[in-house]
Amino acid sequence: MSEKLEKKWEQLPESDKQLINTLNKIQEELGYIPHYRLTELAEQSEVPESQLHGLVSFFNCFRSRPPGRHKLLVCYGTACYAKGAPLINDRLADELKLEDNADTSTDGFATVDHVYCVGACSQAPLVVVDGQINGKLKSYEVPILLNKLRKKG
Repeated sequence: MSEKLEKKWEQLPESDKQLINTLNKIQEELGYIPHYRLTELAEQSEVPESQLHGLVSFFNCFRSRPPGRHKLLVCYGTACYAKGAPLINDRLADELKLEDNADTSTDGFATVDHVYCVGACSQAPLVVVDGQINGKLKSYEVPILLNKLRKKG
């Protein structure tokens, strides 16, 4: 846990820490936190649903929509960023037709997230696709990468 996040965690009341643990369990089980589960949790915990929504939206580790069938992680570490990660990310967003601030394609095919260093800087820029590193990627190769992924299902 980063020092900044750890400091925020320490400042949280114990009740919020328990809620966050519960939210983590829901997300582990379902892959995201659906609205109906927030409603249920609000009723069970007697915590206003608005407070739960606030926790889910504050912590970027929580998802409020289902993830796509494929997970693509664009590395934004220094080497990847300098060698074109933003171009690759933009191309992924275009090819997957991601709407503003959306990280999952409307067809549920893929979710695109950012990570801040995969630890494979010699392969920069890179995208981790379903756990596999695809290094030294050029933005014009993104459609090829996605077509291969579509063929796999």
